[in-house]
Amino acid sequence: MGTLDHAGPAPAADGPGFLWRVLSPVGAVLLAFVLLVVGAGILSATSLSDDGTAAVLSFGTSVLLLAFGVVLWRRLPAHERRAAVALKHSAWGAVGLGVTVGIGLVIGAAAIIVAGSAIDPVVERRLDEVEEIGTAPWQITLTVIAVVVLAPLGEELLFRGLLLRALAQRIRFWPAAALSSLLFAAAHADSYLLWPRAIALIGTGLVLAWLYRWRGYWASVTAHATVNTVAAIALVASS
Repeated sequence: MGTLDHAGPAPAADGPGFLWRVLSPVGAVLLAFVLLVVGAGILSATSLSDDGTAAVLSFGTSVLLLAFGVVLWRRLPAHERRAAVALKHSAWGAVGLGVTVGIGLVIGAAAIIVAGSAIDPVVERRLDEVEEIGTAPWQITLTVIAVVVLAPLGEELLFRGLLLRALAQRIRFWPAAALSSLLFAAAHADSYLLWPRAIALIGTGLVLAWLYRWRGYWASVTAHATVNTVAAIALVASS
C-alpha cells in the first residue's frame, strides 16, 4: 500500500480491491445503524427505561463497529494490517501527543458549539435534548466504556486505518482526509440535529486524519478517547 502522503499504487493482487477497501468500512457503519434500529425496536417492547435503552444501544453499536473493523482489517494482507495499526512513535510519546491534540480538539469543538449557540438559539435547546446520560451506575458504566474505549478503537480503525488509507491510494492525502472526515461526521446521529456539531466533527476528523498519518493509529485513538472522555465527564457531571 502506498503512503498516506501521496496516492500509491493499486493494491496487490493478493489483497482486496480498491472498491472493497472503500465501501466495506462505509457498509460496516450502515449495517451497524440498521442493527441499531432493529435493536431499538426490540428494546422498546421491553420494560427497559429510555436511559437504559440508550445505554445498551450505545454499548452495542460501539461493540459492533469495533468488531466489524477488526473483521475487515483481518482481510488485509499481513503487511497492510501491520501498517494500518502501526505505532509511529514511542508508546508514551503517542499517548502524550494524543492527549494534547485531544484537549485542543475539545477546545476547538467547544468554541464552534458556543459560536453556533450564539448565532442560532435553536442549537442551545437541542443541546439540552441531545446531551443526556443515564443515572443508574450500570447505565453510566456501559455508556462510558462505549464512548471512551470502544468507540475510539472502532472508529479510528474504520475511518482512518481502513477508509482513509484506501482513499489515499487513489487521491492525495488532504482530499482523502476531507472525504473520510465527512463520512465520519455523517456516522454520528447528533450531527443531523446540530449543525455546529457537524462542523466540529468534520474538523475533528481532519485533525485525527493528520495525526494518524503523522503518528499512527494509537496516537489518533488516544486523541479520540481524550475528546470522548471530556464529553463523558461533562455528561456524568450534569446528570
